[in-house]
Amino acid sequence: MRRGLISWSKTELPPSVLDARVARVQSAMAEARIDALAVYSDPARSSGAAWLTGFIPYWNRGVVLLQRGGKPILYTGMSKRVHTWIKANAHLEEVTYSTAIGADVAKAVTGNKSGAIIAVPDINVVPGGILDSMSNDGASVVDGTALLAKLRAAPDATELTFAFKAANIARAGLAKATAAERDGATLVGLIDGEARRQGAEEVYVGLAADLAKSKALLRLEGTVALGASFAVRVSVAYKGVWVRMTRTFARDQAQAAEIAAATERFAAAASMLPRTDAMSFASWLVEGCRTTQPLEPLAGSILADQIAIAPGTYVCVQATIDTAKGPVLVGAPVLLGRGGEASACMASPQFDA
Repeated sequence: MRRGLISWSKTELPPSVLDARVARVQSAMAEARIDALAVYSDPARSSGAAWLTGFIPYWNRGVVLLQRGGKPILYTGMSKRVHTWIKANAHLEEVTYSTAIGADVAKAVTGNKSGAIIAVPDINVVPGGILDSMSNDGASVVDGTALLAKLRAAPDATELTFAFKAANIARAGLAKATAAERDGATLVGLIDGEARRQGAEEVYVGLAADLAKSKALLRLEGTVALGASFAVRVSVAYKGVWVRMTRTFARDQAQAAEIAAATERFAAAASMLPRTDAMSFASWLVEGCRTTQPLEPLAGSILADQIAIAPGTYVCVQATIDTAKGPVLVGAPVLLGRGGEASACMASPQFDA
């Protein structure tokens, strides 16, 4: 359940931007001879729905249906009492309450064409009850992942603006923390409070409270004493766009100097993306939004299958760098160069102590 304010600002996200995205999708559908795109959504897979309609799923699951003509329709299990609010905060033709989402989607599509083809992005993660019933009424269901990924490979100016805004919110939150903090709950409260004041829809703070004991970044339950060195990762959503940023803190000045040097190594390696051969760290991970998942693992030291990172897009990079004084956890959103120029951190991972 999301806790931040979710509203559609037509100044920040004009209807014309969403219309342009819909038109691009419909053109690609026509070229691929696909009759409808059915984008599954829930709070964990909100990005496809947000990109097409401006709606950010905050509870329950649904399917955004886009046919070759017209605006998208949202089929959802959410109560009818919120439908007026949803429609006021999304660029939708209609909001339809459904207890049989897949079957209702199939009925809508096959009502326009018998033997219709429905493309479903991220088909392998769509609940079986929804996916199986989309084949009702003679419709054929195919994997639409590649179609949506190709359309989203080059983010438009509005999406990039939201990513930069989210990055700056994450940076503002982390800037409230210092190495002098002793209590984990106080630290998390400072970060969360500032990020929400800056307009974040949602904030998740992961904490490695004592790097001498563990490098695991965990969501804090209760309180915990902070060690001599600790790390914080903040994940922030703004208008449906998510970013992550990680910083390591140390009270010892010599260790703080090593953290600064490791951070410079990280920034230099990130500037080489989409090449990943400079990521010679203890571990590393690149995440990005391809289709419906806000932050999908694309490449990393422990990933068996690597997904090509498209030039011109934005990703979130995390690394663990071993130093003589201990591990350094660092991460930042990075904008990849389009035509050979260096990539750059969207908000610097370095801060004053």
